[in-house]
Amino acid sequence: MSDGVPPDLANAAVVSPRWVTWRERTDINDYDQRFERMAAAGQHVHGEADFIAGYAASSILDAGCGTGRIAIELDRRGCDVVGVDLDADMIAAAQRKAPHMSWAVQDLARMQLSRRFGLVAMPGNVMLFCQPDDRRLIVHNLAQHLEPGGMLLAGFTLEPNGYTLAQWDQHCAASGLTLLERFSTWERQPFAESSGYHVSVHRRVDRFTVHDLLAEARSGLSRLSPAQLSEALRRDDVVVLDTRQGSDRETDGCIEHSLHCPRTVVEWRADPASGYSSPAISGFGQRIVVVCNDGYSSSLAAATLQRLGFTHATDLIGGFQAWSSGGFPVVRPPVA
Repeated sequence: MSDGVPPDLANAAVVSPRWVTWRERTDINDYDQRFERMAAAGQHVHGEADFIAGYAASSILDAGCGTGRIAIELDRRGCDVVGVDLDADMIAAAQRKAPHMSWAVQDLARMQLSRRFGLVAMPGNVMLFCQPDDRRLIVHNLAQHLEPGGMLLAGFTLEPNGYTLAQWDQHCAASGLTLLERFSTWERQPFAESSGYHVSVHRRVDRFTVHDLLAEARSGLSRLSPAQLSEALRRDDVVVLDTRQGSDRETDGCIEHSLHCPRTVVEWRADPASGYSSPAISGFGQRIVVVCNDGYSSSLAAATLQRLGFTHATDLIGGFQAWSSGGFPVVRPPVA
């Protein structure tokens, strides 16, 4: 928890200082009830849902879903929708309103969900409330969660001296997303810089990308969370292959009894046909968990090990960073 933040705002503090400020002046229940009062008075409060549903996507990720107002309306219309938010209080509110739906506390910059979506929507100033340093990572990670040809929809206020439309477009382009259309409102008013708001639709390229390579690799893996790996290490005969650089192990530590195995030699250390296999790997039935820094290249390595016949090979979701930040034990690497 950040210094000076009241205990009841501890979950908000995980998001950003700006989000804490918003939460300090906003009661979650009053926030929801305001929209209910507007609807009762005959006002249309589902412009965002109208816009999103209009693309008839096979599945929708509401990224930064808040208390679930938009996701719940999309679900009511029959859409396959999942809601994620970094503020656990917002997810708890959404779960109370719609316990039948899929909700999760997730960091948009670092989450690794087990599925991809036809459309990812960020309708609520998410890019303004997140940590500024995470903006590029958020766009890249959301692109990773799109199916080929999938769309990223986002709307946020264009503030003077704030996060600009040019920066947004640059981050999208760097993640393989091209602008499809842009409006000033969720009611599709033509875009004008003077409006101070934008709703942009970007489409993911259809070609086979690194995101597809990763999804293909993970489709055959039963990936482990840090908690699951911790339990497996207590119960099972597990070999952890740490593919990080030796300097990273020296600086950040490692998982106890993990075998340092740089990515460039994983296949040779595992396959007995190489002539250089590690004696720590007892055979093709050995349970192997590959750990990299963030949980990306490890998926590719684990999939390759499965192709070599190690049917129980998998990797750690979020990599060593998730293990360390989750409070699981870290030790100094053994002296070579």
